Amino acid sequence: MNENIPRKPLEPGVYQGTPEGFDSKKTTAPRLLRTMKIDIAEAIKNQNETSVSIAIAEEKKRAKTQADALATNQAEASNVPPAPKPIGRIIVVIMIILLFVALGLTYVFVLPKIGAIKLPSISIPSFGKPSDTKIDTSTTKPVAPLAPSLVPAQSEKLLSVTSQTRTQVFAEIITEAKQQIPSGSIKNLYFTEDNDGVPTAISANRLLIFAGISAPEILTRSLEKPFMAGFWGEQNDSSVPFVILKVSSNETGIAGMLDWEAALPHFFETIFSFNANIVNDKRLPVRFRDEVVRGRDARILSNSSSNTIAYAFVNSNTIVIAGSRSALESIIPLAGKI
Repeated sequence: MNENIPRKPLEPGVYQGTPEGFDSKKTTAPRLLRTMKIDIAEAIKNQNETSVSIAIAEEKKRAKTQADALATNQAEASNVPPAPKPIGRIIVVIMIILLFVALGLTYVFVLPKIGAIKLPSISIPSFGKPSDTKIDTSTTKPVAPLAPSLVPAQSEKLLSVTSQTRTQVFAEIITEAKQQIPSGSIKNLYFTEDNDGVPTAISANRLLIFAGISAPEILTRSLEKPFMAGFWGEQNDSSVPFVILKVSSNETGIAGMLDWEAALPHFFETIFSFNANIVNDKRLPVRFRDEVVRGRDARILSNSSSNTIAYAFVNSNTIVIAGSRSALESIIPLAGKI
């Protein structure tokens, strides 16, 4: 067929016969060119995917990646040792406190006992020439503490009414009175008697009975056991006698002392060989006058030439009787602390 012959135009709506096709034997069909657009179209067609499914797949992939990273972090965190619980810390603090307490108790109680342990002295034998050094085996004689007294004393004289007679005891007191005593010091006369072989301090009433001195019953009933007798050192180193008595009642004590005033010079002369040197005739009554000494109401012997006797209540149940006004004035502050 001549290709140059024009074809008859087709009329619409009229069957024109089968159009002529290419002769496969004579003519080769034209080959289609593949483009990117065609590939994408085929991929969409073959895999049955859309643009939305691709975006969903990418999102799933990203989520899977994040899940894998989270699982990895959790696995690494599980390998880290857990932090100690608060109760463990409390136990550690308590153990440290107990350790310090134990060390403190050891320092206070154990170490002093260890330091007090005296190790035996070990002498290393000498195999050479014997030493000429003499070993002193003498020991220092322990100093016995002073006997208890109502006021502090710097010296004392022990007198036993059991092993000595009344004459012997009073003779020793006279000897002590003649000795000089430093000014402002006190010597205690400590009277004792044997009680089942143990020296025991006697009472004030026992001293009166031993000396053969009578006192008003109102006073003796009020006297308590503790008392003190001794010497006070004056400025001229002379010894002034004094007595401290304790009474159970202030009212009976005052009444008893007022009733005993007339016999006080005899009491001091018997115990201490102290002469009050009464000026008037002995047949006349002994007179005392009122004075204030150290803020206390005192009674002082008025009709004496040199020595005198003075007494005062330093508190409600303590009486100080002294052989001079100055001695009474000095002893009052000491006896007031009883």
